[in-house]
Amino acid sequence: MRLFIATPIKIPTFNIIKSKLSPYIEGNWTLGSNLHLTHLFIGEGKEEDYKFKLNIPKEQITIKDFGFFNDKILYLKASSPNINSIYKQLQAKLNIKNKPFTPHITLCRIKNIKDKDGLLKAIDELKDIEFKSDFSVYLYSSTLTPKGPIYKKIYKY
Repeated sequence: MRLFIATPIKIPTFNIIKSKLSPYIEGNWTLGSNLHLTHLFIGEGKEEDYKFKLNIPKEQITIKDFGFFNDKILYLKASSPNINSIYKQLQAKLNIKNKPFTPHITLCRIKNIKDKDGLLKAIDELKDIEFKSDFSVYLYSSTLTPKGPIYKKIYKY
């Protein structure tokens, strides 16, 4: 089973973001119901191997500011005082090598930027978007389909 550990994120302005930025990029937008902050992508695994206790911070996650990974991924940045704690706990429990962790919510997997200047201007117009999200963490299964992935929460940490 394809698995990952994540915090679901509701972006109240997602449709506004998508409509303002879509004219400048071609790509696959994440479905609003699938938006999340990935703490760890597992890949193929057995769900019972990932059902254990984690200490979840009792705080909210702040989502604001846009970013890019190599002009291939458009995302919103996520932060909180202890946002890295989940990844650190998973590293210790699962003996994961130290890799950089960039807390983010993927908005679009970009195939082509049609107008970089227009895109950056549109992003600048959205710079005041900021909201909070509850810090809840789940083990998800992911089923890939021709219409996109189907995510299912299978365990709450």
